Amino acid sequence: MIARGSLWLPLAILMLLAALSFWVERSVQGTAQDSPAVETDPEGIMENFEALRTDPAGRPRYRLSAKKLRHYSGSRLTELESPHFVQLDAVSGDVSAAARQATISASGDEVDLRGNVVVERAARPDQPAMTLRTAQLLVFPDLDLLRAPGAVAIQDGSQTLHAGAMEYDSQRRVIKLSGRVQARYIPGKG
Repeated sequence: MIARGSLWLPLAILMLLAALSFWVERSVQGTAQDSPAVETDPEGIMENFEALRTDPAGRPRYRLSAKKLRHYSGSRLTELESPHFVQLDAVSGDVSAAARQATISASGDEVDLRGNVVVERAARPDQPAMTLRTAQLLVFPDLDLLRAPGAVAIQDGSQTLHAGAMEYDSQRRVIKLSGRVQARYIPGKG
């Protein structure tokens, strides 16, 4: 009888350890899933962020700066606070865009500017300066393309334009307006 009783003691200890490890695993997993900090805490934060991209020859193509950058690893999302994007072009002139906030796609090929977006094109000898205002602007830096999916207001020397949406090819300096387009021309100005 003593030999049989001595078998039950190690078995009971093993069962107790298995139950305890199962309970510890469940409580740790429950805490991780219930915690909103796992989803909302950024992996990295940078203040006064600035990045410069060059072409293969080493000439600057565009510059992106922000007051604060937050990167989230789970969604690979990057958020910018007070972003400023500048397409640099010595021949055509610079085009800059500023907003209250922005997100950068995981691949880095799209920047979504939101909140009081202002785009400015530098004046050239053959063109006056241009200012564009919209609520949202999608920037595709490698394509030299700016796209506003909502209403835009454009002021350029002697004319003021309003449209439902806009696409701007900054390399060719071509603006495509769509939706309800209204133009006002002021002769002799500009």
